[in-house]
Amino acid sequence: MRSQRIARRTGLLVSAGTTALMLVVALPTSASAAVGDVQVVLGEPGNEGPIIGAPRKLVQSPTDGHCYTVKEVFPEAPEGSYFRSVSNHTNTSVFIYEADACAGAPRDRTPMEPGKVIIGLPLRSFKIVPAPSLNPEDFKTSTPSAS
Repeated sequence: MRSQRIARRTGLLVSAGTTALMLVVALPTSASAAVGDVQVVLGEPGNEGPIIGAPRKLVQSPTDGHCYTVKEVFPEAPEGSYFRSVSNHTNTSVFIYEADACAGAPRDRTPMEPGKVIIGLPLRSFKIVPAPSLNPEDFKTSTPSAS
């Protein structure tokens, strides 16, 4: 009888310890790539015709914080090319830049939300807004010191 109680308690302790370990391992992770795609359409200088036939590409699962330029997405694009449109089909926001290499301030102060499209502007780069960290250390607050 006594050995059954000990075995039951040991089993409960192992189960509780395993659950606690799983929580500790799962919490401090953070996202490294957006889920979904960003679709871009190439604009070439002197070729301002309909957007329907323009070259387009999908940037699949773009990396958070990485700056995507016209030359990176369309390596053979002629000098002076730009993105005619940028469509956000990811689960996070995107900053759009009129300058190359995400230089300067973004086109808008707030990033383009999922499901939005910008068309008809000469855009030269975009960057995925990093997802918020899930690391518990990032959420610690300090208490004000008493004076």
